[in-house]
Order: sequence, then structure tokens, then C-alpha cells
Amino acid sequence: MSSDRVMKLGAWDRPAEMPDTLAAEVAGWPVLVKNPCGGGFYSQDGRPWLEPQDGCLRASDRWNLENDGEEGAAPRFPTNRRLPARATWAVARWTGAVWELLSTGSVEPREVREHRKERAERLVASRRWTRSDLEVIQALLGADALPRAALLAGDAAGRERSLRSLLTLRLALEAGAEDPELPDAVRRLLRGGAEAVVWLDEDGRAVASDVLAWHAKRHARVENRKDRRADERERGDDLKLSIATAVGNVFPLMPAEVALSAAARLVPSVAKLGRRPGTQNIVDAVVEIRLERWRQAIASDPEVEARLVAMQARGANGRVRKRFRDQRAAEKVEAEIRDWRGELEPVSSHRLG
Repeated sequence: MSSDRVMKLGAWDRPAEMPDTLAAEVAGWPVLVKNPCGGGFYSQDGRPWLEPQDGCLRASDRWNLENDGEEGAAPRFPTNRRLPARATWAVARWTGAVWELLSTGSVEPREVREHRKERAERLVASRRWTRSDLEVIQALLGADALPRAALLAGDAAGRERSLRSLLTLRLALEAGAEDPELPDAVRRLLRGGAEAVVWLDEDGRAVASDVLAWHAKRHARVENRKDRRADERERGDDLKLSIATAVGNVFPLMPAEVALSAAARLVPSVAKLGRRPGTQNIVDAVVEIRLERWRQAIASDPEVEARLVAMQARGANGRVRKRFRDQRAAEKVEAEIRDWRGELEPVSSHRLG
């Protein structure tokens, strides 16, 4: 959609079906008033939809409206001639008896969809939609119009806040008294005794549907991520159990909690290799390599032993004692591993394959 299009008419969103030429014309009026019930735009202050003055301009897509249930009554907003067949909007001047058509126009359906989609994207990106917001929108989409009391039933506090937000955004419309521009469904409810009626106009319905569709897709994405994470966790638990079984095969007498702890540390490397049948060899190799490195790093290597003697000569007895404690710990671990292996053959480097 072109960025130079008129997107706002005063404080109101430009209707999606209003042609560009008419929107530019209306935007240039010195005075611009809109019926709060979602009707037309006027060039006169006050309430010109009830009492227009001579020369007042009106831009709307609703003309020559029949009075529902009032036989013989004059149509609302009568024009001096019929609108062209494809015209959706028109600008007219009040002459004291009828509205004199000045200009008409229509918009391609593709442009209408683009305009509504752009508005929906702005609303989705600019605010956080609560569960109550979506419930109110869903209820309004399910009917032509709803009494305010029926709409707020069940969760008055939450839906009241949501309705105020929707009215502020001008996504929903509300009326509490008769108005010549009101849709027939709203007029019938007001005549039936409703104190106030809430509804969505055509733009509001399209935009609200897009908002609901966006949230449905977002919810589906969240659920898919949860499912993927659950699958990943399940595969990880399965892999961990497989490695724990391999550890148990290598060390039959090892306690189960120790085997699971060892399996948890081996999962990342096994997952990278992607070779579950080789988990037992991996366990053998890891145990052998780590014990050998630990032993060499502590005291068994001649160079390390020489450094220990030099540190002791320099008086660094604390570090020497730590090294010997580490050596005793390594010997204890080696003894535990021998006990855990039971009668199995010891691990040898040729097991690496």
C-alpha cells in the first residue's frame, strides 16, 4: 500500500472502502466531525447527522436508508439522484431537503484487504491482547449486535476493561440511543429495551478476524514448540537410559544413581556421535581416559612428582598436601571402579577400536 495514502481522517481511522480521492477531499475540510456510532463524516460542528445546516458536506457509504418497521416514512439521508452502480462512497451537500451528490467513487477489493490487514498488523504489534479481549471480540463476531449487558455477563470486570479498550481503539462501536446512522440490528435491540448496544462495523469485523487469526497461529506455534521440546526431552531421556544401561553393562555392581549420573554427563557426546550401539565402548573409553589423565596430572608422572618435591622444598606444603589428597581420591575411585566391574575384564585402550 502506498505510504502517501490518507490513513487518518482527523482523530479517526480512514475507512478501508473509502476511495483515495474522497479521503483526500474529506481530509481537507476545515471542520471534520464523525458520528461516534460509526457513521459518516461531516463538515459541520455539533450533531449534523441529526440537524444538518444548509451547505453541510457529508461523506458516507450509507444513503437512502429505509426506516425498518416504519411504513411510509421517508428514507434516511435521501439523495437527489441514485448513486452509480459501482459507487460505494459518496460526498454530498445538504440543500435543506435532500443531499445533493457531488462526487462518488469505489475501491478495488484488493486495496480494501490491504488496508484492513495493515490496520490489524498495527493493532497486533502495538498492544498486548488479553484472553478477555479475545473473548469479547469472539462474542461480537458471532452476532450482528449485542446488548452491552449480555456481552459483559459472566466476567463483568474483565470484559468491561476489554470493551473500554476496544471502544478506545474504535474497533468496536457502542450506542445507547436512536441514531439515523445506526445499523438496523442495533436499532431493533434499542427499540427492544436494551440500554446500550455494542457491535462491529465491516472494517471492525475484518480487523478483529485478523487479530483472532494471528493469535490462533501464535498459539499453534507455541503448542508446536512445546511438542518439539517434549519430543526432544523424550529422546534425551531415552538416550540417557540407553547410556545408563551401557554403564551398567560395563560396571554391573555400580549403584543405579551413579550410573544415571554418569549417563547424564555422557549424553552430549553420545548425541553428537549419534551411535547408540557404541555406548558401551564410549563408557569404557571415557572411564579409561579420565582416570589416566587424573592419575598423570596428580602424581604418577615423573615431571609432576619432581614439581611436588620442588614445591615441598620451597615450603608450599599446602599445595603438596592437596596433590596427595587428590592422589588418594584417584586411588579410591580406581578401587571403586574395580569393585563395580566385578568379574569383568579391566578396560584396555584397544577397546577404543
